[in-house]
Amino acid sequence: MDIEKTKKYYEQLSDEEVCDCTYCQNYVKQIKATYPKLAAYLDEMGVNIEKPFEAIPIAEAEGVMLYSGVQYVVMGKAEDFKDTSIENSEIFITDSHPMTGISEDHFVIEIAPIELKWIMKKVI
Repeated sequence: MDIEKTKKYYEQLSDEEVCDCTYCQNYVKQIKATYPKLAAYLDEMGVNIEKPFEAIPIAEAEGVMLYSGVQYVVMGKAEDFKDTSIENSEIFITDSHPMTGISEDHFVIEIAPIELKWIMKKVI
């Protein structure tokens, strides 16, 4: 795991590069305040919690949106990474993700599940 390269990766990502669908924007607007320990953990790895690589929403019910997983890119090799659990969410390496288009050593972690208030307008 290369924390400095990971930080640089997220610094170069503009807000416009984060998916603008209502599910992802609902996530971005709330995740840091709702899961502060998770945000701090990811920050220590160089990951910006407000710039997910992929968010996987399942369903909204009674004002709560459930995400079955949210994925982030981490630069470097996975050998130093250990699966963990924070704020009732599991964090692990996943091989099931879209193509990253990154040629340097990297891996993708997934956090699951995530529950957030649904603050966006209904998707039709």
